[in-house]
Amino acid sequence: MLISAVATAQALPSHGSPITIRNDRGGQVIHYALKMLRLKEAGRSVRFSGRCDSACTLYLALPRSKSCVTPSASFGFHLPYGASRRGNQVAAQYLLSSYPGWVRSWVASQGGLNGQIKTMSYGYASRFLPTCPQADRKLALPQLRTR
Repeated sequence: MLISAVATAQALPSHGSPITIRNDRGGQVIHYALKMLRLKEAGRSVRFSGRCDSACTLYLALPRSKSCVTPSASFGFHLPYGASRRGNQVAAQYLLSSYPGWVRSWVASQGGLNGQIKTMSYGYASRFLPTCPQADRKLALPQLRTR
């Protein structure tokens, strides 16, 4: 079972390893807005490594300097649902106003938010977010010269 990003952010110091987001199907926008604010306040970095759908995409509003993507990252966008009609409109407006310009532009190029999920690939996201360093990369040792 994955620990929620909020619980992790509260449990670990701000200078710790990044929070990894993977296979997150989202949920209520208000809950993700609060999680995002807690991560931002804690100064935590976020590593996108897998699906981040629906309200999870709100994490894209975190500072670029605190985010990175892996080749397995993808982001799914759709119009919020589950609240009242007005509540869904407010949630959609909040999402769109929170996203950085490059995300808003991509959503607009896909026809905007509607009931169908639209997936942003790593290929597009990596144009705007740095690729995460490999966790298992070995340190390169200098070659010794012999005479």
